[in-house]
Amino acid sequence: MTRGMVALYLLLTLGVGVAVVANIVDIQLVHGDEWRARGEKREAGLRTDPARRGNIYSSDGKILATTVTECDLYLDLMDTVVMEDGQPKMQKGVPVESGPIVDSLFERYLDTVSRMLSEAVPQHSAQYYRDRILGERQKAKPGRCFLVQRGVPYSVWLQICRLPGWKRGVVKNVNYRSVVHQVRAHIYGNMAGNTIGFRNEIEKGSYTGLEGYYDSVLRGRDGLYNCRRLTKGIWLPEENGDGKTMTARRTDQDKIDTVVLQSRIDGQSIVSTIDTRYQDIAENSLRKALQRYGGEAGCAILMEMQTGYVLACANLAVDTSAHNYLEVRDRNVAVSDVYEPGSTFKTVILTAMLNDPTIRIDTAKMYRAGVKNFGGKYGEIKDDHQIKDSEGRLRDSLNVREIIEQSSNVGMSDIGWRFYVDRRDTLRMLVERMFPYQKLNPDVKAREYNSRINNLHASNRDFLNFCYGYSTRVSALQLITFYNGLAAEGRMVKPQFCKGVMHGDRLVENKPIVLNAHMCSRESARMMRTMLEGVVERGTGNNIKNTTYGIAGKTGTAVHSYARRNVYNASFAGFFPSENPRYTCLVVLERIPFYGRQAAEVFKSISDCVVAIDMGLSENGVKSAWPKLEDDSSAAISRPTLLRGRQSDIEELYRRLHLPYESTDSAGTWVYYRPATDSTRAVYDAYQPAEGRVPNCHGMTAKDAIDLLHEKGYRARVSGYGKVESQTPRANTAAKKGTRIELILK
Repeated sequence: MTRGMVALYLLLTLGVGVAVVANIVDIQLVHGDEWRARGEKREAGLRTDPARRGNIYSSDGKILATTVTECDLYLDLMDTVVMEDGQPKMQKGVPVESGPIVDSLFERYLDTVSRMLSEAVPQHSAQYYRDRILGERQKAKPGRCFLVQRGVPYSVWLQICRLPGWKRGVVKNVNYRSVVHQVRAHIYGNMAGNTIGFRNEIEKGSYTGLEGYYDSVLRGRDGLYNCRRLTKGIWLPEENGDGKTMTARRTDQDKIDTVVLQSRIDGQSIVSTIDTRYQDIAENSLRKALQRYGGEAGCAILMEMQTGYVLACANLAVDTSAHNYLEVRDRNVAVSDVYEPGSTFKTVILTAMLNDPTIRIDTAKMYRAGVKNFGGKYGEIKDDHQIKDSEGRLRDSLNVREIIEQSSNVGMSDIGWRFYVDRRDTLRMLVERMFPYQKLNPDVKAREYNSRINNLHASNRDFLNFCYGYSTRVSALQLITFYNGLAAEGRMVKPQFCKGVMHGDRLVENKPIVLNAHMCSRESARMMRTMLEGVVERGTGNNIKNTTYGIAGKTGTAVHSYARRNVYNASFAGFFPSENPRYTCLVVLERIPFYGRQAAEVFKSISDCVVAIDMGLSENGVKSAWPKLEDDSSAAISRPTLLRGRQSDIEELYRRLHLPYESTDSAGTWVYYRPATDSTRAVYDAYQPAEGRVPNCHGMTAKDAIDLLHEKGYRARVSGYGKVESQTPRANTAAKKGTRIELILK
């Protein structure tokens, strides 16, 4: 190496060293503050710690709504690189893969992924997902970020990520945002959807239902901390600093704010008044009726009389996409729909008249029925159905009790015309003073429209219509509030959908809110209750009579639209048990193609199930379904009998029915029923089949018959349902062990 080259090398080294030193000086001294600020910006700042939203529980302890993790499944479906001649590009004998999922693993697990998605999101089949993914994969230019399905449960999304070869194919971030997010989930699906509440699609960050009304309680408070980056993606708060004011930059923004630091406070949980058992009963009963009669929408409300707690509130409407009746988003039928109630409002009108101290309605006095012309072109009123006496003759007059029982429009019009034709404002005032026409503002966020009464002076027809339930518009929730007050002998309480707020493990209950302590006198309420009992026993509601607990209620039918007079709203409002009311219920079927008593059937379906579930009703005026057994043997015919069966099960049945159980051998496993004779009482005798003989299974349940046969060494084959009607081989026939016994159930 020559001297010149050495000198050149030294000069270059010196130059590089000078440049490095110059840059160090520039970075640390000249622009030091700027670079330190940039570093601080990346490593420190304010971060928000979102609060967890509280849960919504049912009154029977189930979770109705909670926060869950969901994911949007995106896949990178780019596959093998193909040359111009159509052959895959090869490298060392192996196809070059540009996409993350190789063909062999893609094909092996495609059906698995499709099945997992179908089980997680049932509205689509596994074949749908398979065709969707495979169709995109086979395109000339498959998507590198192809959306397969939104709202996939996190557990399913994680399982897909863990499939061999699929991990790199699942896209984790889209547009710099994670595909994993927190959402509110209704644990029981569509059940009580409008009561629980949906996310408001128009007003961002808001909800309807209980979610919306109690949003400030459920939401909690987000934490705000001054944090420093620990590692990539992990931030550590420098200090708690709760209540401390400081100037800092938010990590997701460039601007600097003066903020107050605060700790995170998770939202509180609330307990709704909804009982999932009653809610399920109400929805299923209402849905069956709508499907049978073809209505557009309907609601069924069950309320606890004393407290006003709404135990069930089914709001079903036609969902054309699902071809079913569902809780449609933002269609709270009970709160938002206002309609002309028809005959269920006759109870309101008559109660208001009974409240009037200036008149005295003689309940024994006869009023016109059938048809009557009150004068003028539109003054003729006709009853919707013919009213006949016990001998089949048409009735042209009825007393007040019969007017309500037979739901006579003419009778109500005649009463109103006699007492209020010249005092229409008085009648209106009496009704408004008693009926909750003002907005109830229930503790569920829903659109609530103004109820109203038409101008009763506009025409005589408007006034007469008002007397039998037209010329006014109310909501179902307002109407059940009135009937609930009637059941409570004049004490009207506000309907409530939230039982209370959880403070740790302690429930702070919402107290009943009294709207009107004396909406009517006790005498008037009791008089109306007697009439409503008559509606079910002898009147228009007699299709649901013969209950063991008693129902007091009123049927209602109203033309839904005067433009389409063949479309009706059917309703039934009442309370049960009639002697000591505990529950109030209202059913409305909107826009059914013919008028009738369909809503009463739904009411009874609900009340029957409620009475069966609520064992406490046996101490609240419900008569036993079984006559009390006396000492004489003739009363034994009222006893429910099982011809044969397991003694412990039969004994438990009798115990639950509060009936005496008698057995000649209390230690025996199997018993048969021996009916009473002139000299003996009805008892259960021990049943022990002879060895080597086929047991007699007649009258047994399938489970008991199979258990008995297996115990004796025989096999069983069952067909039909019910109890054993016949068997082959016949009972007491000699048969070897292992023989198959054919059991026919009916």
